[in-house]
Amino acid sequence: MKILRILIPLLLLIAAFVFFGVLPRIRNTQELKAEANAEKSREPVVNAVPLKQGSDTTGLTLPGQIQPYRQTPLFARTQGFLRKWYVDIGAQVKQGQLLASIDVPELEQDIARAQADQQLAKTNLDRLESVQLPGAIAKQDIDTRRSGVAVAQANLRRLQALKALQEIRAPFSGVVTTRNAENGNLVSPGSGQPLFTISELGSLRVFVDVPQTYFQMIKVGMPATVSVPELHKTLRGKVVRTSGTLRTDSRTLLTEILIPNPGNKIPSGLYGSVKFDMIASGGPVLVPANALKVTPDGAVVVVVGPDDRLKFISITLGRDYGTTIEAATGLTGQERVVLNPNDQLHEGQKVRLYKPVPAKPVA
Repeated sequence: MKILRILIPLLLLIAAFVFFGVLPRIRNTQELKAEANAEKSREPVVNAVPLKQGSDTTGLTLPGQIQPYRQTPLFARTQGFLRKWYVDIGAQVKQGQLLASIDVPELEQDIARAQADQQLAKTNLDRLESVQLPGAIAKQDIDTRRSGVAVAQANLRRLQALKALQEIRAPFSGVVTTRNAENGNLVSPGSGQPLFTISELGSLRVFVDVPQTYFQMIKVGMPATVSVPELHKTLRGKVVRTSGTLRTDSRTLLTEILIPNPGNKIPSGLYGSVKFDMIASGGPVLVPANALKVTPDGAVVVVVGPDDRLKFISITLGRDYGTTIEAATGLTGQERVVLNPNDQLHEGQKVRLYKPVPAKPVA
């Protein structure tokens, strides 16, 4: 009995120790293991945002060279001495207006001789045709005389045409931009410098070299804005033609814009800033900068599919706008990309989307 009185309290003490000390620890350990296992199997939460389709409404701005609508150098078309010039640089001229005349003294003698030869050939032909006696003049002789008259007339017309070349006239209305002619100068066809240069400035051509990246966006008839900062002027024009092929040295497309120049206030030869008002039919896809994941194979974005599974897509980067970057290839603009992707994510992994808790209204 004495032993039982000793064992019973001891057993009660041990039972209390197990119930209140050991069992809770075991239960806590099991709960921690269960939570750890659940955490391992739990789908990661990611913050995904939809992409934006950019419309390139900012346009493309490039430098352009302003040139006259028409510009023609005028050379001498016959050899002689410049008798007199009648217009100087800056003069407004009309089409057909006389600019200068060339003196060719020997040409006058050649014309006089050709006139005499023609008259003689005509007189000889009239004499033969005046003979009334049948068979007295052979038909071949008459044909020969007639041919001689035709040759003399052709030679006279040739010399008269050369005489007309002694006058230098304006081929169109415009402004004289250069004059290299001086009275008494010996001039000849194909000489080095032109006598005059005539420019039509009522309209101006602006030539722009469009890079290969944008050449497909350039269309004939599309609007363009030409700015000349030095003159504080901005003019509206349009694309009238392109070269159709890219230059092999610069990979650029030569593009011509036509702009009005009322009052000839804008001189040719200036450089201007040309802005094409282009809107790409399928604008570039804009990707948040913090959605990019750089790998040894290039830039990659992590996309959340319709089934909430991840897909890694390689993209080609375009222009960098700071917070966003163009994706030239790889994306359609309809995807959802993961922001700040980490190394824990992998292809085909199922995820849960982060949903921000709405802020409570302030009472």
